Amino acid sequence: MSLEEEYGGLRVLIVEDDRASRMLTGAYLEELGIGQMKEAADGEAALRILRSYAADVIICDMMMEPMDGLTFVRHVRTDVQSSNPYVPIILVTAQADRSTVRAARDAGVNLLMAKPITLPALRRRIEVVLNERREFIMNQTYVGPDRRRQDVPIGGKRDRRQD
Repeated sequence: MSLEEEYGGLRVLIVEDDRASRMLTGAYLEELGIGQMKEAADGEAALRILRSYAADVIICDMMMEPMDGLTFVRHVRTDVQSSNPYVPIILVTAQADRSTVRAARDAGVNLLMAKPITLPALRRRIEVVLNERREFIMNQTYVGPDRRRQDVPIGGKRDRRQD
């Protein structure tokens, strides 16, 4: 199957304040055969775009002004006006330390990708968010994909998700 057959109908929103990074991500997406893309320079602009653009995947930078990537993700996941709180979100960051990973996970991102991004890494992340979907959790303290990657009991106790 060609890249265009695989990704041709995919709609992607790129949320990145740095123009060069937006262009690079867009070029990588074109290389993957994705022709339907929209771009936003910050989270606020992206939320406006999402009102009329049904993105299948969002690729979002973490460090932006005036609305950063984590705040944007929380809006997408929890805002009553969100057009699709379940949309897969790949968060891109130059800081991939443990606290950043936790913050991204707790905000509701599907995957984190460290900068500088590469075409193979971007392709793999897109494949994962589209083909390896995790159950979506909605409660008072968290909205997003199940943060656990393995289906193992916590501390040897019975799986609470089955109750």
